[in-house]
Amino acid sequence: MQSRNVVIRRNSCNWRPGKKRKTEIQRSMSVAGFINPVVGVAVFAVFAGLLYIYSINQSAVKGYQIRQIEKEISQIKGENESLRIREAELKSLYKIEQASKDLNMSKADSVTYLEGANPLALNMSAR
Repeated sequence: MQSRNVVIRRNSCNWRPGKKRKTEIQRSMSVAGFINPVVGVAVFAVFAGLLYIYSINQSAVKGYQIRQIEKEISQIKGENESLRIREAELKSLYKIEQASKDLNMSKADSVTYLEGANPLALNMSAR
């Protein structure tokens, strides 16, 4: 049978009762900086809050712009209606008769019409 020797180093053993020792893997994981869940939730909450404030601000700006455009639309509709009334006034027969008197135009007593089917004109176009 083989003989086995057990060697115990007293200088390297740091055993303390009631306290757990960290292994090398645990030490490297804590040093590497895994994110603490509380810090992660806090960062997420701050980001969500900033996103919420940004979206509320954008909604307020869009609402203000919509109100301004609605005011412009109502103003343009009013101007359009007044222009239509003005157009109807200018097209009225009374206004046209008044303008003809102002320009010293006279009424035609007899009307002479020209014939469009002149045989001479037809022969000229056939050449």
